[in-house]
Amino acid sequence: MTTEVGKKVQGFYNKTPFPDYELSRFNCKGYLAASAWPFAEILDRSIDQDASVIDVGTGTGQLSAFLSLRRKCVWGIDFSDSSLNKAKALKEKLGLNSLHLKKVDILDKKQIEGIGKKFDVVLCLGVLHHTGDAYGGFQNILKLLKPNGLVAVGLYNRFGRLPLKARIILAKTVFKNNQKVKDGFIRMQIGDVEDKERARGWWNDQYLHPHETTHTIGEVLKWFDKNGIEFIQIVPNKPDLGIRGVWNSEPKPNFVSRFFKQLKWIGQLDREGGYWITFGRMKK
Repeated sequence: MTTEVGKKVQGFYNKTPFPDYELSRFNCKGYLAASAWPFAEILDRSIDQDASVIDVGTGTGQLSAFLSLRRKCVWGIDFSDSSLNKAKALKEKLGLNSLHLKKVDILDKKQIEGIGKKFDVVLCLGVLHHTGDAYGGFQNILKLLKPNGLVAVGLYNRFGRLPLKARIILAKTVFKNNQKVKDGFIRMQIGDVEDKERARGWWNDQYLHPHETTHTIGEVLKWFDKNGIEFIQIVPNKPDLGIRGVWNSEPKPNFVSRFFKQLKWIGQLDREGGYWITFGRMKK
């Protein structure tokens, strides 16, 4: 990135790689699989084994590494040297030969085109809202998607993010030096964890990030329509997601249903920090 926002975000992740973890905890591929988050497991079951996958904004590479356990072609791209170095260390330690890691700025069209490959599945989870140009980044990553390919975009919701924004203000003012409150805020999202690096990484990403934007369902649906992406479904709030998977079509929500869904998200997505994912398919 050449923008001031980009420089700040890149510097932030070079100092605080995300999602951070203690590399020593990953002693084998089995532990990597066992430590995967439930949603990562759902993704793994939902993506064909022979599909090519790219994780845009892979960070320290846990998701892309996990998905590479059962696939021959998984890429992870990011613009943070520190995050990629940790991802590379994990790849080398576990011998993940099907995982390819590359430094790429998703707002740079030439770097995107320089990948020289299109993928069956493009994942961009929790990335675009930190770029300073979420829609521009979205347009660029579609250059990596094959016709009829699948795309997943994860963003902070304008409504669902409100409770965490309130906690951010409290953490910076009333409870600025209160470690117990800080620990409690983190437990609200990721529970009790032994991995101190992971907890620190989450705190930095959620409470100290230099730039973020929030978005609405309607906004993302417009992105899809303008770029030839067929809407599939929105998650979370899918109690049967583990059974149905992430590529099962649902009716496109209208204005009224979107409005009430997002009002509910103020309480329902507190643990996720207002984070939600929209799934789509590139039209042929």
